[in-house]
Amino acid sequence: MLPNTVACYFYKKGAVTIQFKRHLGGYIRAISNAMGQEMQQNSERLGLTSTQGMFLHHLWLRQEIQKVPTYAKDLEDFFDIRHSTVSGVLQRMEAAGFVEVLASESDRRCKAIHLTQKAMDLHVETERQIMQAEERLVRGMSEAEIQEFRRLLRMAAANLDVCHKRPIPNNEKEESDL
Repeated sequence: MLPNTVACYFYKKGAVTIQFKRHLGGYIRAISNAMGQEMQQNSERLGLTSTQGMFLHHLWLRQEIQKVPTYAKDLEDFFDIRHSTVSGVLQRMEAAGFVEVLASESDRRCKAIHLTQKAMDLHVETERQIMQAEERLVRGMSEAEIQEFRRLLRMAAANLDVCHKRPIPNNEKEESDL
């Protein structure tokens, strides 16, 4: 049966006609799966897992943009994952030469996480790949349509309380500050 066509379901006492349209969740899931698979393939080519790629980006933002130290607890809170998971990912990233875990200057009991030059170089390539994927996602849309698409995505995420620990930006300015 073709999408958006009419189908009849017959019951004992008559027929019910239903108009089929693809549910929005189907589109969202398909887009998410496609982008996720592409990001995973790109990460693997660079020698990263997708989780390591997400950690890398977050560490880069904190280290290079916000200029604040990052500790395992920061990653646990931001990604809403357990300490054991963060610890395992960081150990593998350290073994691969992506991060250094050093005693904090302010509190020697805490271990601050620093990106290596290898990780900084990988981040540039990862960002390039993300930009290419997003450009394909909005191909054929005008600048106004892209802005509206972003606004609608922010609204949908807020409606579903997607990011209870990380608030959804209200506008383009807040989004660019992340």
